[in-house]
Amino acid sequence: MSRLKQATQDQHQEVEALMPVMQPSLSLEAYARLLRQLQGVVEPLEARLLTLTLPAPFGIGLRLKKAPLLMRDLAALPATPPVRLAPPPLAGVPEALGALYVLEGATLGGQVITRHLRRHLGLTPERGGAYFHGYGPDTGRMWQAFGEAMNRWGTVGEEARVIGGAQMTFRAFGDALRRVPA
Repeated sequence: MSRLKQATQDQHQEVEALMPVMQPSLSLEAYARLLRQLQGVVEPLEARLLTLTLPAPFGIGLRLKKAPLLMRDLAALPATPPVRLAPPPLAGVPEALGALYVLEGATLGGQVITRHLRRHLGLTPERGGAYFHGYGPDTGRMWQAFGEAMNRWGTVGEEARVIGGAQMTFRAFGDALRRVPA
């Protein structure tokens, strides 16, 4: 996990910088556009992940599917056009684990974002803020379990592929956040 974090640190920071979600001037419309951009990556990525047979411990990474949370939030917000993107090309399980690292890692920052959305836009996990709420109070425990599984699963020769999957996923999010919904 520490090598994965180090290898993706620059991309992680770049994606965070592209997300306007913590800006005090964030409007409901801008938030809805952001969710559409995220949906353009999350939905096809989760669909691809569900086609792969992941090692048992990583079922935790798909226990809470994020795409339905995005759809629920978008239903409570001003209408925005979809962003259509191709999912990162995950060649196999190692790349999928890298993608899960990105998806699951986002739930940690989501806890801070959830509080911000409540204060600034009046959004709650029940109305417009489910995606960032993620696992709620179980987020820390879920992230720890994911990290333990990742550290146990890691095998010699697969680390580069896991890192590559995470890097591709961060790139996909960066590409989506640079796009303006049509």
